[in-house]
Amino acid sequence: MALIDSSYTHRDGETRGIGYRRWVIAQATLTACLKVKGMRWVVWTCWIYALLQGVFLFGFGQLMVENSAVSDFITEDLDLFKSFAPMFREWAADNPRIAIGMTYNMFFYLFTGAIVSSLTLSLVALGMAIPRLITSDLSSRAITIYSSKAVSRFDYCLGKFAGVLLLLTLTWLGPTLATWMMGNLMAPEVSFFWHTAPALLHSVAFVGLGMVILGLMALGISAMTSSPRMATAHWVGLLLMGVVLSGIGMGSKNYWLQYLSFWFDLELLQRSIFDIGGDFKELGDKYPGFTEMGLIKTIKTRLALTAENVSAALACLSFLCAGALVILYKKVKPE
Repeated sequence: MALIDSSYTHRDGETRGIGYRRWVIAQATLTACLKVKGMRWVVWTCWIYALLQGVFLFGFGQLMVENSAVSDFITEDLDLFKSFAPMFREWAADNPRIAIGMTYNMFFYLFTGAIVSSLTLSLVALGMAIPRLITSDLSSRAITIYSSKAVSRFDYCLGKFAGVLLLLTLTWLGPTLATWMMGNLMAPEVSFFWHTAPALLHSVAFVGLGMVILGLMALGISAMTSSPRMATAHWVGLLLMGVVLSGIGMGSKNYWLQYLSFWFDLELLQRSIFDIGGDFKELGDKYPGFTEMGLIKTIKTRLALTAENVSAALACLSFLCAGALVILYKKVKPE
């Protein structure tokens, strides 16, 4: 009898393709990010914020319903919009595209990209996750393990990128979609879906492009160093530089330095997608003086003061993404 059994045993297990390996990397990346101290609080804050926005949209829709419990509570018990609500209902019935469509468009413009928005919370989440993306693999040489499992550099980076997109879906895209759904499912009429569809399309387009841009930037910064503290410092420095450059460029349409702020470039991209300037122009032509009140006046003033060259903004964002890809190519080298 042979000391070593040399007989062949056929493996009947399930064969896993490269897609499964990429998914494992993406899943592991998301899990590692969610384990960061405080990350779950940031994610929950995004969804609580979305819930509050949904409540606001619900109240807005109920103002158009005469004698509804919510409308009576707002106008009678809280004594808000008591004289304004009846006139608003009549006006909204005659101008649904302006009263509903433009209102939702403005609301989601602020919700997805203003200073106090899901974008800001997503940037905070990325900053917390930076050390867990590629930095930790560089410091522990985990890339060597990945390469031993027949995972190429492209597959590794693609899996990491998918993990970042999953995180941004939890903090940015998911809350945006949930807010729109809540606002429409609790709306008084089915026509809300039709009138608010442009706001949804604009939000998905902007958030989708923003996720790709920020995801590449985060991976590039994470791959720059094997030190978690330095990686976080680079991300914070990039954010602060963006705020400073955007502030310096405020008030000068021709000041080129402001385009070096990715935050400002994203703002120009968002303006172009949502066409806020076009909405204001239509409102100003139809209702002179309406755009000179409150928050609308503030946004209109910023639109008038700052640059509006979307092509330059897209070029700068493209350079940032290309730079991130170069860093990934140079730094992520399985041994």
